[in-house]
Amino acid sequence: MKISNRYGTINVLGRKKRFGGGKTIGLSMSGGADSTMLCILLAKTIQKKNLRTTIQPFNGLDLWAPLDSNGLPEIIKIIQEMYPTVNINWPISTVFNTNGDHDFDKNSYIRPFTRELLRKKFIDVIIPGISLGPPLEAQKTFDVRDDDIYKIQRIPGYRLYNEVEQVDPAIAPYKNVDKRFIIQCYKDFNLRPLLDMTQSCTDPKGNCGHCWWCQERSWAIKEVFGE
Repeated sequence: MKISNRYGTINVLGRKKRFGGGKTIGLSMSGGADSTMLCILLAKTIQKKNLRTTIQPFNGLDLWAPLDSNGLPEIIKIIQEMYPTVNINWPISTVFNTNGDHDFDKNSYIRPFTRELLRKKFIDVIIPGISLGPPLEAQKTFDVRDDDIYKIQRIPGYRLYNEVEQVDPAIAPYKNVDKRFIIQCYKDFNLRPLLDMTQSCTDPKGNCGHCWWCQERSWAIKEVFGE
């Protein structure tokens, strides 16, 4: 199913036949706006197409900054109530502690965890919620710090852009859109209260306003809602 707004068009399930027939989709849900909306779009598609498809959220819970993960059960409960005919399971988590170390490799926990979920048939396929970064001119306005974690990201030559390059567009619906598309979905679906429940910050206190993720979120909300 295709979803369009003024910021682009995505194909939620890509090659649909890969996801029917009782398949279980693994969805990495951080408690952030992007993965929350992707869960909604998947559930909306599964319901409309009457697919026998299950959504299995999974999560990497950082004990040093747990606020996003802590809000995930309530978010999933709301989506379950929105789509009662769709099988949306409770999340499975791997737990680690970065202790605030920006060089900590979360993937050393998360990637083996996802491989095990696939190997043990908890999930059949993973749909990543990775999107483009804001346009370069927008990112240049961000109040970045000297620490590498705050440098411009998700443009060629900078941190995390390789994630975008590596994902298959057939299973990564956000690959060719940026966060404005996602925030516009919240507006179009009248889900602003749910957006406000999500958490993008990498700081343990939340909503720090200065990390790259906070600034990307603020930029997108201002673009869409004018705030």
